[in-house]
Amino acid sequence: MHMTTLRWLTAGVLICFVGAALRAEEKPNYAKLLVGKWEATKVDEGTLPKGSIVEFTKDGKLKVTVKQEGQEMTIDGTYKVEGSKFTVTVKFGDEEHSNTITITKLEGKVMSTKDKDGKLAEFERK
Repeated sequence: MHMTTLRWLTAGVLICFVGAALRAEEKPNYAKLLVGKWEATKVDEGTLPKGSIVEFTKDGKLKVTVKQEGQEMTIDGTYKVEGSKFTVTVKFGDEEHSNTITITKLEGKVMSTKDKDGKLAEFERK
């Protein structure tokens, strides 16, 4: 192989790697950004009550604290992030319920989500 050909080949390979690395960095790491406590600030009917606190832990566990009619209830569950979606699984008695939520915005202390029925919820990081 000629030196010129080898240089062009090496440059082409490097450009591919750099381009792939840049594209990978453009996608937010939702699994990392989601971790923490979030308060429901604006919600559609049929989602969480306003003021509910949702806590996502690093190990995929979920804790939801709901305040309704002066009562406080805590629901434990798990979550799994795939791209811009996360699936929440909670247990009520012997029944397991799952719901897939799409993150429509997650910047700084603000997160907006949409469930499979198109219902919206907005959260603020606590």
